[in-house]
Amino acid sequence: MIYRKYIVLAFVAALFLPLLSAKTVKTPNEIVDISNIHFIELESGEELEFNTEDYLPQDFNPYQGKPSISTFNFIEDDQVELGFDTADYLPKGFNPYKK
Repeated sequence: MIYRKYIVLAFVAALFLPLLSAKTVKTPNEIVDISNIHFIELESGEELEFNTEDYLPQDFNPYQGKPSISTFNFIEDDQVELGFDTADYLPKGFNPYKK
């Protein structure tokens, strides 16, 4: 039993041994000259067969930023008059919000 503990302890120590001897890799600090970087501009491969401006709102500006909530047109929900009281056709004590 004692030997088993020592063997397990030695095995665990052997697993952690490479971590103790690990060294950080030192890389030279080089200053990158931005003029040596070449930029390749890719052409747009897809062309649409229609004018996209026809599907945008008037005075659309994609660079404007987030629109304010006052610019949205909200549709009011109109109440439909059925001509009779729907409560007469529901069970007594009916609560649609009760689980």
